[in-house]
Amino acid sequence: MALALLLTIPNVEVIGVLVTPADCYLEPALSATRKLLALRQRTEIPVAGSQVRGQNPFPALFRKDAFILDLLPGLNDRDREGPPLASEEGSAFLIRRLQEARRPVTLLVTGPLTHLAEALAQEPGLAYAVEELLWMGGALDVPGNVDPLLEPGHDGTAEWNAYWDPPAVQKVLRSSIPIRMFPLDVTEKVPVTPDLVRRLARQRHYPLSDLAAQAYATVAWSGYRMWDVLTTAWLARPELFTFEDMEIEVELEGRSQGRIRRRPGGRRVQVATHVDVERFYAFVLEAWAR
Repeated sequence: MALALLLTIPNVEVIGVLVTPADCYLEPALSATRKLLALRQRTEIPVAGSQVRGQNPFPALFRKDAFILDLLPGLNDRDREGPPLASEEGSAFLIRRLQEARRPVTLLVTGPLTHLAEALAQEPGLAYAVEELLWMGGALDVPGNVDPLLEPGHDGTAEWNAYWDPPAVQKVLRSSIPIRMFPLDVTEKVPVTPDLVRRLARQRHYPLSDLAAQAYATVAWSGYRMWDVLTTAWLARPELFTFEDMEIEVELEGRSQGRIRRRPGGRRVQVATHVDVERFYAFVLEAWAR
């Protein structure tokens, strides 16, 4: 749904989509992505997958939702020819897209930072091709979402995108890339509610509203948040957000592995701390009513 929102933002030129098999299984996630691009008639956008593995895999309970999304009626009401898969995978795809870009690129990362860390290790000068990194990840002053019941031995302070590959977070923090982070502190403020699903259903004659209503109906009673969609919204409506300049670090091991904490002298980043919730919901409803 973050990609569905991204494709509605008029001032954004999408030059590639890279699917990380973290909070999904690769094949259904690639399939759903290509169907969505075909739905939006954006088959010129290249798509790549990856076989990369994280240090701490997401539970299968989370990842299986990709199969549900790939079978939603809004993506399968007719046969659509999606874009072909790129010949490169993972970091090789990312490196080529950055090197071929006409100007510095904004990276929107709604998962782990593994591919970016790998790309920087292979091509250290690549950081100059990145205008800014927008990352949905981390938890600063709120509890994390790594459940100790699913990850015995963890204290629950980390957020999953950081916990999946903490060394990758550290490598990116050590780079010169400007970072704008959207942690759980702000993304937890925008839940997917039954009311939101009903409002989307009332405008379901618009294809993206119909697709969003179908997708969110599967999670509306589960405490699901619009983590990635909120992060994407900054590209269109930056005035809805408040940011704080912070110095941070990531825990690499122990019971708090993957936790991102404030540390004087750490990497300086811009951290989203507040969003105008009602205006955000209104923006999303309007964006998908086209």
